[in-house]
Amino acid sequence: MALQGQLRVDGERRAVRFECRYDATPAEVWSALTEPERLARWLADAELDLRVGGEYILRFLGEDEGQTTTGKVVAVEPERLLELTWLYPGENDTVVRFELRPDGDGTILVLDHRGLPVDAAPGYGSGWQAHLEALEAHLGAGGEPDWWGRYKELRPLYEAQEAGL
Repeated sequence: MALQGQLRVDGERRAVRFECRYDATPAEVWSALTEPERLARWLADAELDLRVGGEYILRFLGEDEGQTTTGKVVAVEPERLLELTWLYPGENDTVVRFELRPDGDGTILVLDHRGLPVDAAPGYGSGWQAHLEALEAHLGAGGEPDWWGRYKELRPLYEAQEAGL
């Protein structure tokens, strides 16, 4: 069970970065990042106004029902870049950035989430990794990922990574 994300110090806060390769075109990955019906299959139920200044809402389901994240689109370049403010209840705004680049017959996705609360960083690391693994399944690897089970497996590993910063 390898960690894909790298936690790092971000001023008084934390950040986490992932670089994942998918066997899908940038257009296919972009569609999975921006079309609500596809987002619901690997991340959350979504409403998204995909323009700079547009607002979005993500409603996460699972064992801890009722989690909602909101924010605004900061930057959008179709099939290349999506940057969002990220407001989770009880936390300050953070910023999540998705960058796509072609890689042969696939796509490299770089996810960088900055400004995370120190105590929440391991949860974001394990949560994003579990979601990115679900995205891989959605894009063609198949299977029905157990997000919550995977999150619980990964959480202690990200907590150990945080303790080493």
